[in-house]
Formats: sequence, structure tokens, C-alpha cells
Amino acid sequence: MGPPGRVRTSAVAALVIGFAVAGCGGSGDSGRQIIVNARAGEREQLVAEIYAAALDRADIDGVAKKVAEVADYAKQPDDARVAVDYDLDVLVAASPAPSTPDDQRLPTALPGHTLVSRTAIQSRAVLAVSPSLQRDVRTIAEFAQKYQNDTARVTVLVPPEFSVFNRALTDRGLAVSSQADFDAALTQSGFTGGAIVPAGSKKGNLVPLEDPDNILPPRTLSVFASDQVAKGDPEAERVLQEVTDALTPQVVDRLLTEVKNNGKRPADVARDWAGDNVSTSSGFPLAQMILALLLGGAAAFTALYLLGWRPATTAVRGGRQSDVATPDAPRSAATQDTRVVVGPEPRPIAVHLPWSTTSADAGLALDGGLVKGTTVRAATVRGRTHSFRGETRQDAYGVRLSSDERWVIAVVADGLGSARHAEIASTVAVRAALDGIDSALRSGERPQSWDWKSVLAYVSDTVRRTTESLGSPRPGTNTERAPSARPGTTLTVAVLPSEGEGQAVCAAVGDSPAILVTGGRWQALAGEGGGGDNVTAAIPGDLADIQVQVFSWRTGDLLVLSSDGFAAGVAGGRTPLTQRLSQTWRTPPSLVDFVREVDFRLSTFDDDRTVVAIWAGRHDTAVP
Repeated sequence: MGPPGRVRTSAVAALVIGFAVAGCGGSGDSGRQIIVNARAGEREQLVAEIYAAALDRADIDGVAKKVAEVADYAKQPDDARVAVDYDLDVLVAASPAPSTPDDQRLPTALPGHTLVSRTAIQSRAVLAVSPSLQRDVRTIAEFAQKYQNDTARVTVLVPPEFSVFNRALTDRGLAVSSQADFDAALTQSGFTGGAIVPAGSKKGNLVPLEDPDNILPPRTLSVFASDQVAKGDPEAERVLQEVTDALTPQVVDRLLTEVKNNGKRPADVARDWAGDNVSTSSGFPLAQMILALLLGGAAAFTALYLLGWRPATTAVRGGRQSDVATPDAPRSAATQDTRVVVGPEPRPIAVHLPWSTTSADAGLALDGGLVKGTTVRAATVRGRTHSFRGETRQDAYGVRLSSDERWVIAVVADGLGSARHAEIASTVAVRAALDGIDSALRSGERPQSWDWKSVLAYVSDTVRRTTESLGSPRPGTNTERAPSARPGTTLTVAVLPSEGEGQAVCAAVGDSPAILVTGGRWQALAGEGGGGDNVTAAIPGDLADIQVQVFSWRTGDLLVLSSDGFAAGVAGGRTPLTQRLSQTWRTPPSLVDFVREVDFRLSTFDDDRTVVAIWAGRHDTAVP
């Protein structure tokens, strides 16, 4: 090795020359701003700010404003480069006839713009009606059929943000009234009618109707870029897609909490998020810096070489120098990650085992095979947050054949991470649900007609009795959680015919969804969302919030029960993950491929992941 002084001189020279060269070409804050529609909700405003901050950080030339004026797309100014809006709103604004979202039509629905991508952010609406009008009507289609000739008395109120659905209702013979002062109209004395409300909201005593016919389909927030940006600036398109892949409803909820609780400006929160999640630099471009440092280093090396310094080819072994350089150490097996990547990769972390680990509470559990006439894949994986903290996995699953062998029972539970003994609550709930449902099936009554509140009361009582006497959590289990919080868990169950087609049913308490996949379409049946303020329903308790859905089970169908750690990557069926799974899960994958996709890699997705996937039909009939 050369003289230490000269080595230090070369390093200093490289840094000085590199920073000087990089500083000549660096650019500061461009001061770009974002303009949002005044009627847009706070979530949409924040999402728009995020895209603007990411483009600004990437120093994309020409992206000066974002306009999301639904009724005035044709009049957008020339400097409107990016638009973020709901796909259905764009289609209806561009055409008087309502349309289903279509990849081929959307790019032409906004003049001069191209559809870049769809986010995981969705807005779903439901029709809620007065109890006096329900009269055993369960779906929107049934309601329309029953009251289409009674328009003089029955009117559906529609707030401005959901006016996109006016035509869908009037086409079915319902009377529609758009109301700017929507809440005031609902509280008028003697109100008898219906109203379009956001899914999950509670408006007075109105009763929400189901929508299996997708009369009010979800609106997906989509990103449009001007043709100049989309077709002429690959870097801008890459940044837009990278932001889209990383944005989930959970991310936006967390950022909104920062805005509300910490008093931060949305623009500042968006800029901070973009700085952590968009792989580019502003003001001091990384590529320019590297090139400058290389040039500076080369200049310093040349100067020292001319002064007589020569590099020595030595390597250190066991504290002694060797004249033969040693090869690079083999890469650790722990770094050879083969899991599926569906967006920005998370940062590497140190993985710590819990204080005590056995096969009963292992970080990974995996099963698969035939259950009579159905095929099952099931996996539960400890999340990154618990792995880093050395905590146990808090999800659990269970699958069993009923005693009469006519039904397949599947269960997923997600222990509440805010409470102590969450892993015990979920494990007990799964076992109690399997036993309780099997016992109820012995009565001979079909599960589609059950009083599910009574059925799940047994599970709730069992979890309460088992956990109420437990003391403080042992080391390595929720060590940073609230030790006094009552143990609780979400619970999602499904009961399906074990042979052939027929009627199936699923029920959920909390935000672990049951999703039916038919023909590549992902439809949430139950378990979407929980209580208000991002607090999910759970057991013990909360049995008033049970969601029950009866559905048809046909050959070729796939039912997915999952915890929200996996469901967040699904987000309505329009994410890169679901696009992939729609292909790879057409038939049951191998166990290795299945767990690789359940344990997908994506920045900020750090929760436990649990999935029970059931395919109608016998697929595992010949295992090599």
C-alpha cells in the first residue's frame, strides 16, 4: 500500500474535484407548485401533492402544474402536465354515456393525455335506504326492480362527488336528486328514500344494500400525463410509476395522520415521503456525483502516479499481508432473496428470532393439498416489523373438513398488534372457529341461513376466557405495544361445498378480507375495513359489526382469505401484485411459488402476511 499521506491526499483531491464538478451542474428547488380541484377530498389532494413532490424531486422539466377539474378536461391549460383523478369520473366527463373503466378508452378520455397507471387508492360507494323501504330487499338491483315505478315517493339522494353514478340509477328507473347540502337533506323529518354514501360510512338509520352486480363499481384513482411527458420523457414516466407502485391506502392513511395530528402541511409531508421512497436525487444528482468523483479520483491518481507512487497488490489474511489478492467472499445465503418484488424494495433489516421459537409458533407455516373436491394453499409469514423486533408472528390460519365431509371450513385471524398476547388470541380464535362451525354444521341447517352472531359468540367467549387470565407478555412478544390492552383478533371464516358447485358463505369481524377471484376479477366479499379512525373491529366483542356474504361457488373460482398484511397489496384488484397473481394463481401454484408470492417484497409493507387460497376442483391429483 502507498504512503498514507499520499493516499489521504488522493482521497481529499477526489472529493474536492468531485464536489466542485457536481456543484457546477446541480440545481436547487425548482419551486414547482401543484393545483388541485377545490372539490377534491383531502386524500386526493395529498396524493396529488405526492406526485408533484416526486416529479419535482426528480427535476423533471416541464411539469409545472397538476389540474384535476372533472368538468373541464377539454379546457386544461397548456402547462397542465399531470392529472390525478378517478377513472370513472374521467370517462363520464369525456362522454355523456356512462362506461365501465377500460384500459383502451381511458387514454383517449382525457384529451392530450395518456393513462400512465392506476393506483391502489379506491373510492367505493353503496346505496343505503330507509329501513321502511328495505322490506327483505338485500341488493341494489332488487331495490331498483321493486321501486322503479314508485319514483314520485322514493328518491335517491346523490352527493356531488358521486354524481358519476346518476345514470346507472336512472337507467334502472329510480328517481335521482343531486344534493349539494347532502347531510341536511338526509336529516329532514320524514325522509323516506335512499342515498349514495361512501362504503363503510353510517348515515343515520339508513341500511346499506349489497351490490353483487357492480351497479356502483369502485372508482380507482388514476394518473394521466400529457403526451409530451408520457411519450417523450421516460424518466418522468418512471417516477410516476414508482410512486404509483408504492402508494397504498395504508400509506395515505398514515400520511394523513401526520397532517392532522402533527399539524404539518400536506406539501411538506408529501416532500418528506418522496425523499424516502423515490429513487432519484434533486439538487445534487447521484449519477452526476458519481461521475464527478470518478473524474476527480482519476485526476488525483494520475498526479500521484507521476510523482512515483505505485499501488501494491496485497491482501490481509489472518493479520498478515499476502502478495496474492484473495477472491471476494461468497455471498451470504441470507442475502440471496428470491421473493417476488412488486414495487420499490424495502431496506434490508436485521432479523431477530423471538425469545423462544418452536415449530408451533414458527415464523413461517405452509400447507397445501386436496380437501375432498377443493384444492388448498395456505401460508403465514412473520412480518418485517416483528422480525426486526424479535417478536412472534401474530397471524394464524386453519382449514378443516366438516365432520359430515360436505363442507370445507377455512379461517384466518390477525391478532391486534396494539394488544398483549395477540398471537394467543389469533391462535385460539382459529381453533374455536373450526370447532364451533363444525359443531353448528351438525345441526343440518345450511350455513347460508345461520345467525352468524350466535355462531361467532362461541369464538368470542372462548378467546375471552383463554386470555383474560394471562399475565404480562413474555419477552419478544409485543414488547413495544400497550401491555394493558385487551387481547383481540380479527376473524374471517368461509364455509364452502366440499364437492362440486353450490352456495357458499363467508363472515368477517375486522379488516381481514375474503376475496372471490373469478375470471381475473378480484371482488371483496367481506372484511373490508373496520371501525372508524383506522380502528378495526375485533373479537372478543364487536359482534354487531359482523359482515356476512353468501356467494356462488363455481368450478374455476378462487377464494382468498387473508390478513391485511397481504390484502394491502391487493387493494381492489388493480395492483401489480394482483395483475401477477391473476396469471400465476389461475391454478394452484407449487408450495414454494405460493409462499414466495405471499411473502412479496414491497417498501413499507412490513406486517405479518397470511393467506388461505382455495380453488374449486381437484387440482393436486398427481404430485411428482
